[in-house]
Amino acid sequence: MTFVNAVKSRFQNALKFSGRSRRPEYWWFFLFVFAGAFVIGLIERFALGGGQMLTRIFQLIVFLPFLAVAWRRLQDTGRPGWWVLVPSAIIVVSAIYAGSVSRTLVARVLDQPDATAPMLTGPETGIFLAMLLFQVAAGLVIIWWMSRPSQRGDNRYGPEPRVHRAH
Repeated sequence: MTFVNAVKSRFQNALKFSGRSRRPEYWWFFLFVFAGAFVIGLIERFALGGGQMLTRIFQLIVFLPFLAVAWRRLQDTGRPGWWVLVPSAIIVVSAIYAGSVSRTLVARVLDQPDATAPMLTGPETGIFLAMLLFQVAAGLVIIWWMSRPSQRGDNRYGPEPRVHRAH
């Protein structure tokens, strides 16, 4: 599967969570999403003077197609697709928490306490570090799952994609 075929396939099947997706389909679409957000972010920063509105719109547009291809990729390896939600939820929750803690740290460094930011005490520092560790671990789990070879032959999610071409 080529880059263009993978991107077209994902948008044509944006809401298709059944079946299986091979590694090239997932990784080509991953590249499209990553590169697209990067390029749009650069354009916003340097040509439009800042902001992230276009990047966020792009991310909303690709969210469901990306979730669907990740779901189908897990099913291709024989795992339930919903498992992609577990590490994803860990990443989202820890990123939100890390963002609020980072804001507190920056405010303290600048000696301008932020009244809306939580105070960072000893136990909260441990929680912050644990969540960062969970975030890294969850990211590694997702990479591991997505890099696994296809389960040979038919599985409970459908026929092997490289053997049976969907029309």
